[in-house]
Amino acid sequence: MILELTKESKSDGVLQSQISEKLKISKSTVSELISKLESEKMVVRKLVSGKAFRVWHVEYAPFPIKGLIRVGILKASEYPKVVSAVEKLKGILKIYDSGIELTRDLVSGVVDVAASPIVTQLYFGILMKNIKIHRIVAKNGSGVVFSNAQSDCYGCSEVSTMELNLRRYISKKMEKAQIRYFKSPEAMIQAIEELRGIAIWEPYFTKLSDRKTERFEDVLGDFVCCSLASNKSFGEENPELLEKFIAEFDKAKYGREEAKKLAQLIGFEEEIIYKSFENYDFEVEQEVPRDLEVLTLGRLEEIFSFQ
Repeated sequence: MILELTKESKSDGVLQSQISEKLKISKSTVSELISKLESEKMVVRKLVSGKAFRVWHVEYAPFPIKGLIRVGILKASEYPKVVSAVEKLKGILKIYDSGIELTRDLVSGVVDVAASPIVTQLYFGILMKNIKIHRIVAKNGSGVVFSNAQSDCYGCSEVSTMELNLRRYISKKMEKAQIRYFKSPEAMIQAIEELRGIAIWEPYFTKLSDRKTERFEDVLGDFVCCSLASNKSFGEENPELLEKFIAEFDKAKYGREEAKKLAQLIGFEEEIIYKSFENYDFEVEQEVPRDLEVLTLGRLEEIFSFQ
């Protein structure tokens, strides 16, 4: 019941005294149970004023927790190496539909490390100055899936690599088109017959391959899609854990076994995930992508950390 209550409270947490009141349990029993849950790294509490403690579920605490790493990924097939690294370190993996929501949770400290669109991370990084990008996850892995609708509108996710690529694609094709934003890939797919097409990533792109499609790299050349970033506070609290995570990411693989694990996590068929791996370049140079300087006024070194 305490775990359920703290989960419902998310990043706000709940006062320990309120737990006793809401669950009709004595204060001494609540204190004893919370101490047990803390020892098992299921909740965390902090003294917030006087003798008042606030309690958070570890998945939602808006600050780093000593000895624990919480990693967020999108519902995509770009992250077999990230999943492997989390598994090796017995961390918490959180899956998101939206790159904006995931990167916002990274900035606010609700996740410690995030694999999300590099464009989204750059915008948040320049604005908030509290994240560091450590690795490029992969290149490519997305494109446009077309419908038969007579529409002047494409569907896309907002403030993302998809949006940047779609705008470049429209310009390259010299089309006159508008962009309609969606909060999730499923919502885009449901609305596809209202649109000229949708800009979408793997494994959705492979799953929709029975339609007419065009890959962004075929029109625009290779591009960085997602990057791996940490909240600076996490790096300060758990420097060795962050170092170990990056090391595990660097040596992780992306084969059949990793496809099986990822498929179970994000709810896709293993074969679709495995096939979609072919459309990524996972062996990428770890360097600052200079073609994105226009988005950051040339201050990329303030965000990237490839040491």
